[in-house]
Amino acid sequence: MPNLERSINQFDRALGICPLDHPCLATAQANLAQAKLILSQVEGVSLEAPLDLYRNALAARPVGHLDRPSNLIQLAAVHYARFREQRDEIERTRAEEFLREAMELSCTESHQHRSASFILKLQAGLRIDPVRVYGELSGEQGSASRFTEEGPWELSVQLLKRFERFGDLPDIQRAIRILEELVRTTSLWDHRYYVGLANLGVALSYRFDHFGDLNDLENAILRKREAVDLTPQGHPDKPSLLNNLATSFKARFELLGELSDLEKAISTLKEAVDLTPQDHPDKPNRLKRLATSFKTRFERLGELSDLEKAILVLGDAVDLTPHGHPDKPGCLLNFGTSFVFRFLRLGELSDLENAIRILKDAVDLTPQGHPDKPSRLHNLGTTFKSRFERLGELSDLENAIRILGDAVDLTPQGHPDKPRRLNNLAISFKARFSRLGELSDLEKAISALKDAVGLTPHGHPDKPTCLLNLGTSFVTRFFRLGELSDLENAFPILEDAVDLTPQGHPDKPRRLNNLATSFKARFEQLGELSDLERAISVLKDVVDLTPHGHPDKPTYLLNLGTSFKVRFSCLGELSDLGNAILILKDVVDLTPQGHPGKPRHLNNLATSFKARFERLGELSDLEKAISALKNAVDLTPHGHPDKPTCLLNLGTSFVTRFERLGELSDLENAIRILEDAVHLTPPGHYNKHSCLNNLATSLKARFERLGELGDLERAISVLKDAVDLIPHGHPDKPACLLNLGTSFKVRFSRLGELSDLENAIQVLKDAVDLTPQGHPEKPNRLNNLATSFVTRFSRLGELSDLENAIRILKDVVDLTPQGHPDKPSRLNNLATSFEARFERLGELRDLHHAISLYSHAASAPIGLTSARFRASQNWISCARRASHRSLLHAYSATITLLPQLAWTGLSFRRRFSELRRGADVVREAAAAALDFGFPETAVEWLEQGRSIVWGELLQLRSTHEELSSTYPNHAHRLRELSAALEDAGATRERSSSALLERVQRGIHEMSLATEHTAGTDEESFFTFAKQMWSAIQREKETWQQGADKLRTLAIERDDLLHEIRRFPGFERFLLQKEFSQLRTSAHAGPVVILNAAETRCDALIILAHVDHAIHVPLPNITLERCANLQDTLKSLARRVRSIRDGERVPLDDSGWEPFLSPLWRCVVKPVLDALAFSSPGDLSRIFWCPTGPFTFLPIHAAGFYDPAHSPLGHKVYDFVVSSYVPTLSILALSRNPITPPSDILRLLAVRQPPSDGQCPLPGVHKEVERIKAIIKNSPSARTSLLESSAGTVEEVLSLMMETDWVHFACHGVQDAKDPTASGLCLADERRLKISDIIALSRPRGGLAFLSACQTATGDKDLSDEAIHIAAGMLFAGYRGVVGTMWSISDKIAPDVARDVYEQLLGNDTRPDYREAALALHEAVGCLREDENVSFDEWIPFIHVGL
Repeated sequence: MPNLERSINQFDRALGICPLDHPCLATAQANLAQAKLILSQVEGVSLEAPLDLYRNALAARPVGHLDRPSNLIQLAAVHYARFREQRDEIERTRAEEFLREAMELSCTESHQHRSASFILKLQAGLRIDPVRVYGELSGEQGSASRFTEEGPWELSVQLLKRFERFGDLPDIQRAIRILEELVRTTSLWDHRYYVGLANLGVALSYRFDHFGDLNDLENAILRKREAVDLTPQGHPDKPSLLNNLATSFKARFELLGELSDLEKAISTLKEAVDLTPQDHPDKPNRLKRLATSFKTRFERLGELSDLEKAILVLGDAVDLTPHGHPDKPGCLLNFGTSFVFRFLRLGELSDLENAIRILKDAVDLTPQGHPDKPSRLHNLGTTFKSRFERLGELSDLENAIRILGDAVDLTPQGHPDKPRRLNNLAISFKARFSRLGELSDLEKAISALKDAVGLTPHGHPDKPTCLLNLGTSFVTRFFRLGELSDLENAFPILEDAVDLTPQGHPDKPRRLNNLATSFKARFEQLGELSDLERAISVLKDVVDLTPHGHPDKPTYLLNLGTSFKVRFSCLGELSDLGNAILILKDVVDLTPQGHPGKPRHLNNLATSFKARFERLGELSDLEKAISALKNAVDLTPHGHPDKPTCLLNLGTSFVTRFERLGELSDLENAIRILEDAVHLTPPGHYNKHSCLNNLATSLKARFERLGELGDLERAISVLKDAVDLIPHGHPDKPACLLNLGTSFKVRFSRLGELSDLENAIQVLKDAVDLTPQGHPEKPNRLNNLATSFVTRFSRLGELSDLENAIRILKDVVDLTPQGHPDKPSRLNNLATSFEARFERLGELRDLHHAISLYSHAASAPIGLTSARFRASQNWISCARRASHRSLLHAYSATITLLPQLAWTGLSFRRRFSELRRGADVVREAAAAALDFGFPETAVEWLEQGRSIVWGELLQLRSTHEELSSTYPNHAHRLRELSAALEDAGATRERSSSALLERVQRGIHEMSLATEHTAGTDEESFFTFAKQMWSAIQREKETWQQGADKLRTLAIERDDLLHEIRRFPGFERFLLQKEFSQLRTSAHAGPVVILNAAETRCDALIILAHVDHAIHVPLPNITLERCANLQDTLKSLARRVRSIRDGERVPLDDSGWEPFLSPLWRCVVKPVLDALAFSSPGDLSRIFWCPTGPFTFLPIHAAGFYDPAHSPLGHKVYDFVVSSYVPTLSILALSRNPITPPSDILRLLAVRQPPSDGQCPLPGVHKEVERIKAIIKNSPSARTSLLESSAGTVEEVLSLMMETDWVHFACHGVQDAKDPTASGLCLADERRLKISDIIALSRPRGGLAFLSACQTATGDKDLSDEAIHIAAGMLFAGYRGVVGTMWSISDKIAPDVARDVYEQLLGNDTRPDYREAALALHEAVGCLREDENVSFDEWIPFIHVGL
């Protein structure tokens, strides 16, 4: 009592000195009121004093004040005390009103809400479930009648019951004193002892709850544990006692955070639940408590198993709670939110579906007007929002907004949960804005968030969250409208959110993250680097503050990674991009499959890979980007708001790959995908303009490739729409203007309308003016403006335009850092401008400037190969004009780039197409080397720059013995990759053929179907058409998969080669060979390279034993004369086009002598003289390696054929046995000579099949029969003959792999449009194409005899690539080939075959393909001696190879 009186005096003194306007006045009044209330209860004095003090305190705490609910509860307690004194119902009613108001103003889970609810239920005489958190009285308490002779026992129970009902503190104090005395004086063996311990533990728990004294909790646990230990197993009170002990363990865990207490609570509750019968009324409550403890441990440790257990236990609790029970909705609520927890952890959609179903039931079972109705609606609404975020179904978002709106409307003003519910409603409005782009939704979100912030008192823990969301909404509106004021408004709000969040608070990282996002946004608007630096600094703190395994860690890493990427874009520091990729990879790895954020994270990683590709040009980065984006698109459900963005990035990546590789399929894919992105982006969406802009870029690219003006017109129209959609000041405006300007320029180039060029310049000026200084795209936009000035100069001749272009392009080059992939093209543009000024003014220094710039562009290690190659060609042109000393360097750079143009990751057709850009440059380079006196360099360049595709194919089949002996693992990996790459290339060629055949067959079948169903059965026709389209699409998918695999393998192999070349001694591994290596190819006889260039023609003789090339100038023949001879040959050959069909033409050799004599006099005779071949009849082998137009001329038939020169010594075949080779490498000796598998040579004969679709060739049957007869009559059975029975492509290819030699007697076709489709006509009207042949990779060597037309004709536009069937046989593994330069006679072909095979099979040894050249020489010699055989008929037979 003295202490109480002393407290009252001190509280009274504090109140007396407190000013009336001081914020602590209400607290002082409440403290004094509480002390006087205790005094009134102890001494029984009047309650008026505490009542008046509590009323005054309440008046000082208006609605919205944090302490108002507590004041209401205290005031209600005084009115209940008066009710007990006076039994006046008005007092009880007032108390209940105060308690209900307290519940409305407090959060559902708050201490005030639980206390008010508890007191109301006490007064209503209901069972008090919330109190069970602290304990249940022992079951013996209801048996006080058994102890009537022992008043203290009964009194202690009654005091506890009264405290539970009225909450009078003296009751609990008195009960504790009595129970302590009873426990002290009762024998341990008295069964009442454990009852006293149990009730004492409950009483101590009550007092701990009131005063928070840890000693009370420790003593409560001690007493309850003793009670449990003393209660025998099977006793009905055991579960209740265990339950009470568990709640005290949990209370201590919540106070001290010791995990061991939580573990004890769980194990004790498990035992309580297990001991509680299934039908016991307390079973559901105990299950709920156990589940709550599991959830608490899950929140602490993150162990998913705890959450799983919680869900299982809550499911049992729900099942055991009868329908209609008032606890049913609350139990369902806990059950549903547990599924939400698991969804957030695992991303399993089924959890979200279960949560929605259960929470709907909870809402439906909660009556209207129930104080928990708004809370349960709120939980249901946020769950719908989560499902929308996962699936993107707009209906879920609409449901969320409707339900959350109801929750807000049902929540009274001043209720503490009102701000939180407004906040979630605002977030949903914001989500709908992001989906539909309706500005009204964003405005509603901002309005609701302003209300939430205003209703949340300063110091409230939710204040920072509301501020955070309001700030980010201002940022979002800034992104939509571009109003800087929104961004400026956001900053102080977000900074307040951070400042109000204490260190160590779990939300601190999230709030810092949003502040960093705003700094980044302001940087993107104003370009102030300090904002970006601050954003990165803050984000680093965010990442450091977030523990590993935290679900938000990937998001924070994502923002840090993208900020590094932005800084890279600004400063160009490659380390920033490397950091971005490493961090974003971690983001993807940390995000589980099925998580809704996975696609977005993949998308960001992909854009970083793409940025690195754009900087370094490594194709592997672009492939990784496309792969990640494909996954992102596949993982994003249709209708999801992120779908268009993923499609947009995937489409632009396909455009980028098209620009690099030129594959039209990439561009078609890009247009299709970008059209989808445009279609899925609603009108008014902030990203609509970006989708339109990129679609237009793709359409423009297709126009530039295919020339369809409709594509360009559509691109311009789309770009105009995109520009109109972007508000002035928006950072994307310049990019769209750039594309519109370049499109106008392209249309000018096509149509010549000067207005288009003027529009282009004006629009490009605007794009440049709107781009701030230091922006990474500034150089690109300046570059396009400058090239437009150059274009206008070319049209109008105004020198000022050219001067402007040079001035701007100088800035462009200066602003473009070294190592940037666009540096070569920009250097090239500046050089072109200097060259144009030289042509106009004649100033030699301009030409020298151009040469210097071209050389830097061509020699750059990074950049588009096409741009560097173009620069190298310009360099050559200028150097030749100026007789500049750098000419040979220019040629060297060009030749080095040729293999990169024909990269192994492209299809054969595409590689040959790319090589057409440099069709003549190698021969001109060789001529220049000879001008400077470097014949060995000329040989090296001619080998390096010719038959590039075939040379790469030979590399793939190399065994790399030197590498194997030093670095066996790398050699093994290289062989694996090379084999896989070759297989992928062959597979792609087959799938290309299959796709083409499928399309052609589809068109044919559709045509037939149209005729068949015309006007009758439209439904059947459309079904058939759909099936046909599906079949074509399947073939297309197969083709695309093959293309993807080919590129991936080529990239891997390139990377491995770069690695190998870093090893000592392997710096030149698989690069161009030096002359000393090449000359070994002449082991079987001299090799003569015939080079025809614009300025000179020459022969270069390579001998194996001579360490230099023998240079034989050919001054009496020129490139023009070679071309004229080629034209003459065409006219002569026209007469023989049909002779393979057996049709004879009149014998007329008059045109051949004047055609063949210049070849002898001007080409062959000087070579033979240089070799000192002066004795006719003493035949030597010679290998002709012609270039350019020489490849189409019959060098092997050169000579004087007039009667005056009939004696020996005037024709090439009098001195040598001629063979042709496309490259020196084809003659190279293998380190591992081929060992025949047996002594028996297996010869495959393929005759014309009846279904080849060609006219019959009667001679082929006689031809094959003669071969059979020769084999049968040979001296030794060393040869066996296999015949193709079906004559299909598949059968023939299979047999070619099994046999040693092959003989074809059928039609051959040289395809002028697509040389790789040239081939031999087989069954089912199909060809055995070059692409099929080279895929064989035969290890056997041997001879291929092609008794068919045009098997060694080649492509006139790519003469140096030897694209003909005979070359294909060499690269398939045959070492020698008998082929034909044009059509051959069906009557003569069998005679030639007979004579050749009689020579080869006529001795007692295994036939040797190396003797085929001599055998053909003699067989053709027999034809020449026949006066009935014309030049037309014997000249086309040639030998190719060894």
